[in-house]
Amino acid sequence: MTRFRRQPRRDGRVLDRRRVTIILISALSAFIFGVNYYLSNNGDEDDYHYHESRNLDKTAALRSNGSDNQSSASKKEESALSDNQSSASKKEEYGMKRNNSLLNLHPASTENLPLCSATRISLSDKNTSFDEAKPTIFTDWSPAALENWKDRMSFIQRFGSHPQYVKGGDVQPLQNARGEKCTARTSILVDTMRERFDNDESNIAGGGHGRQMKDDLLFFTNDVENPTFMESILKDVSVPPPISQHSAWADENMGFRVFSAMEQGSSHPFHFHEAAWLGQVSGARLWYILPPGTSKKVVGAKVNGCDYFTGAAALPSGAKACIQRSGEVFYLPPSWLHATCALEPFSVGVGGQGGSPKGYEQDFPVPTVPNEWTEAQERAELAKCSAVNVNKQTQTDGAKIESVKEKKDDEQQNWKWFDGNIGEYYDKLERDEHAKRNPNVITSYAVHRWMGPQRKTLDHYILIRKAIYEMVLGRLPPPGEEVTSTGEESYPLRVFDGGCGLGAGLMWFEEHERTWSMTGHTISQEQYTWITKDLPEHKFNVRLLTYDKPLGENESDDKYHAIYSIEASIHSPNLSNTIKAWSDALEPGGVIVIIDDFLSVGVSRDDPDVDLFAKSWIANSVYSTTEVADMAEKNNMALVQDRDLGSQYSIAKLNYRNKAPKLRDEAGRVHQGWLGSKARQKLFLDGKITYRMIVLQKHGDISIEAEHATCAAVAASHEDETLAVEIHPTLMTGKGKEGGAQQECLSGWYCCGKGEEYWDDLAATRTESTKFLTLPRDLFGDYLTSFAKHLTEFYQTYPVDYPGQDNKKGIFLDIGGTGSVASGMTMVTSKFAHFAGPLDYWVLDSEPSAKKLSNAIVCDIDDCPAAQDCSYDVTFSFTVLEHAARPWKSFDTIARITKKGGLTLHLVPWSYQWHATPADNYRFSHTALTTLLQDRGFEVLDVGYDICNQPELVRKKRKDEHFEVIWLTYVVGRKL
Repeated sequence: MTRFRRQPRRDGRVLDRRRVTIILISALSAFIFGVNYYLSNNGDEDDYHYHESRNLDKTAALRSNGSDNQSSASKKEESALSDNQSSASKKEEYGMKRNNSLLNLHPASTENLPLCSATRISLSDKNTSFDEAKPTIFTDWSPAALENWKDRMSFIQRFGSHPQYVKGGDVQPLQNARGEKCTARTSILVDTMRERFDNDESNIAGGGHGRQMKDDLLFFTNDVENPTFMESILKDVSVPPPISQHSAWADENMGFRVFSAMEQGSSHPFHFHEAAWLGQVSGARLWYILPPGTSKKVVGAKVNGCDYFTGAAALPSGAKACIQRSGEVFYLPPSWLHATCALEPFSVGVGGQGGSPKGYEQDFPVPTVPNEWTEAQERAELAKCSAVNVNKQTQTDGAKIESVKEKKDDEQQNWKWFDGNIGEYYDKLERDEHAKRNPNVITSYAVHRWMGPQRKTLDHYILIRKAIYEMVLGRLPPPGEEVTSTGEESYPLRVFDGGCGLGAGLMWFEEHERTWSMTGHTISQEQYTWITKDLPEHKFNVRLLTYDKPLGENESDDKYHAIYSIEASIHSPNLSNTIKAWSDALEPGGVIVIIDDFLSVGVSRDDPDVDLFAKSWIANSVYSTTEVADMAEKNNMALVQDRDLGSQYSIAKLNYRNKAPKLRDEAGRVHQGWLGSKARQKLFLDGKITYRMIVLQKHGDISIEAEHATCAAVAASHEDETLAVEIHPTLMTGKGKEGGAQQECLSGWYCCGKGEEYWDDLAATRTESTKFLTLPRDLFGDYLTSFAKHLTEFYQTYPVDYPGQDNKKGIFLDIGGTGSVASGMTMVTSKFAHFAGPLDYWVLDSEPSAKKLSNAIVCDIDDCPAAQDCSYDVTFSFTVLEHAARPWKSFDTIARITKKGGLTLHLVPWSYQWHATPADNYRFSHTALTTLLQDRGFEVLDVGYDICNQPELVRKKRKDEHFEVIWLTYVVGRKL
């Protein structure tokens, strides 16, 4: 704002009041005229500052002034010159002062905005934190970008030469007539967006309802698709704290960064994804948000988000509006539905999203523009793209346009059909739903029908495992989801998944039956890519091949002991041929387990409802279980089990609420599979199909030899001379590779090693003696001394020349060794590296930040397939296992991965304050630790309690929930 300072006259004369008044009025009139002229000519490129009181009254802040038939500009001028300064000043404070903003162009809509209650936090507060589960607006954001490229021209001058994809309203690249993705240099794209907006009669700044989503033009990219451009952008923008502490962006290699530039009236329709943040560099953006779990019926069809603002579309029930200005950052938690509307020309934002661009169909090759093209050629090529139907999708090779035939059901709704091509059917379905998948959570990609009141999709695998155990092995499986212990007698079965989908069944069985050899087939390229590229490391084998060739293309595999198929056999072009192929691939006595929909007895396949289901679900093989049993008999098999899962799991009531569906698309779901699911629901409720599990067994006796698990042993010397190693009972800070500096006490709150002192003092001063309270003296000691003693003795059993000629060292595994960074703790990398002695020091942690360490295994100790069996000489944890959700599973893992003869050492709390980092679940007595180890094949070498006190200075000066005295339990075991 310009400040005018009164200057004294040099000749000392004083102006009379009337003359001063005339001069001031003239100056004020000129100033007002100048401001209006500047805004009318430069309003789309200037910057402005926005400050909002957190408790600003919505009505006062958004009140419009003047009569309905006045223009927004005249209203603004009138409010500035009228006596009613209250409303105008509040509008000025709220930042609604640009006459080209939609807030001014549509004052009635502005007044009726259902403003959101997002938390507002100033980034100027360096010690601030935020709730990652709540939408949050951060103010006072001041990256270099706000000054360096705050308007269109400065942006073009800085980044104009970078090639970009030209994208439509579905955020997919436009295509020319040859099916090629359209690209343009940044300068051309930005100019085209501006020209298109200026010439668009439907734009809402000009009084229209806004362009249709399919006609929109967006500039949206990310650092995977366009790394060079984003590298230049991110020189002026960084992840602002405290967002940078969020687990999705704690590591620069996690998530991905995005750039978004929109013209006024452009939009992203309602969608959801992982956690995201977006900093507004220029312009303004209107967000509409809905909480996670909002049904698609509530959201309705996808429309331009600005239509909600203008009233052209009805706002979904419960949606709230958040206005984001330049210099503000909007944070959105995972799975919140949101739509955006650009309120001003050239609204630019930079931010980040969790997950991978592939999950949002944004993993295109790096865009290029031929160097020899002139600007005229480039514009001519871009003009050819504008007429292309931007809703077309490309196949994975990026060249051939997917052919999707549209038909209409009985209610004249449009569905996308795939002419019986099951591969394309599943490819498109996976692209549509990919963002919902989490490769670390099996339930997110176990996409078959859920069952039971807990809506579980894993019960299918439990049922299949039970059938295999009972029919093939003649014994009961471990209960529920318990993992078969590798220390027990095991049976190395070969199992085939016929139609493995996204690999959920294969992954579940690999985790629960580690001795089984698993193979799966899929004919979907997208599913195959997910399994081979996105899933965690695994041992099972997957082929891009029809399940009618279970032994491979050349039928060279060994035969299977079991074959299972979940909601896949129904797609077989010829189920009789499929049953024959599966029977031929089975060992004698082997089984086929099928969970799928079956035709009820007496229902004709010519029934119109069955016909609709068969076409939309691509259910080529709709048969009754009786007919399938006949097919089995012809192929040396018998139906040995027929289980009605529909009745057992109350699917009509729980899944379908006993309510017939409407056969029409909802919320943009037009893939024919959604029609198929509705047709299936109708058939099920009408009693025309049932949901069943059948087991077919091949005639003959099966022959499987049980295996007894063997475990690699630690290196041990058979000579008199052994390794000279001494481990000292010290604590380190854990900073750096060498452990950092030595620290005297457990923490700033406690010093330990008081166990014997406590017992001796109690024995000398006790006034009561209650038998069931008394513990023997040998249960009290110093955990550090015990750990150092046993490690020293252990390492001194190694050969004197360890690690020998192959120089292959064993591993000391520090479980939870980086600290709870997500809970605000400082990351450590080598706190107990000095305990490793002659071994390599590794950490195992569930903290995502551990991924950047070269010596880290990132997983949950409760269930960690990445940690190999019998691979670690020493397993160790330090006040970690109380945070485990299921510590008995933690000890299962510890028993599985520790070498024969290896040591395991653990320190856990017994009497200790609540400390949720991030959870606090258990306390352990000496008997609990003893049982947990002995039950898993360990000999307990030492167990006891260490007592820790607060130093006197801490007791005098610090006070909170910390106990003055804590008890820690320690244990040392050796694997037998």
